[in-house]
Amino acid sequence: MKKLNKVVVFFCFILTVFNCSSDDENNSQEQEQQSTNVITLNTETYVVNSVFVEPSIGGSTFVSLINKSETEVLDALNNGTQLDNVNIFTIRINQNPLAEQTYNFSDMPSLQFEVNAQFIDGELEDGNILLDRNNSDDNLNASSGSITISSLTTDTINFSFEFTRIDGEIVSGNFNGNFLMYD
Repeated sequence: MKKLNKVVVFFCFILTVFNCSSDDENNSQEQEQQSTNVITLNTETYVVNSVFVEPSIGGSTFVSLINKSETEVLDALNNGTQLDNVNIFTIRINQNPLAEQTYNFSDMPSLQFEVNAQFIDGELEDGNILLDRNNSDDNLNASSGSITISSLTTDTINFSFEFTRIDGEIVSGNFNGNFLMYD
């Protein structure tokens, strides 16, 4: 009987350990998913569903983080389909091609984070600007920041960024996934 009690106690202990461990792993995975592919300003979090990388003439590259799918954005750009409630963060980096490195504020002559915009006839219009480089409202202008590309292949990118506005508010974010090279 003593042997049976020890076996039952041991079995209960094992079940408890494995059940707690599994929940902890699931919670950790959920938290990681919630904090990846987002842009954050104060307590607001904006989901990023696609990233476009566009080389330009003169040795610069535009990186755009958008809350809409690649298909929706391409349809709006190429076919003039209206697309509403667009959140877009565009950063121009003075390098082409991009590399796995940190780009400082001086490497980014323009950047803008705009929410609730629309694509109308292929043009972005009517958004609320939350971060800018040259805005008439100085409080919306970034005073410092950087972007770090930690991994870059022909179709995937992993990067994080943080910018501080003149009013002290911080805009940060990250993306890890596939991107579209838009030429």
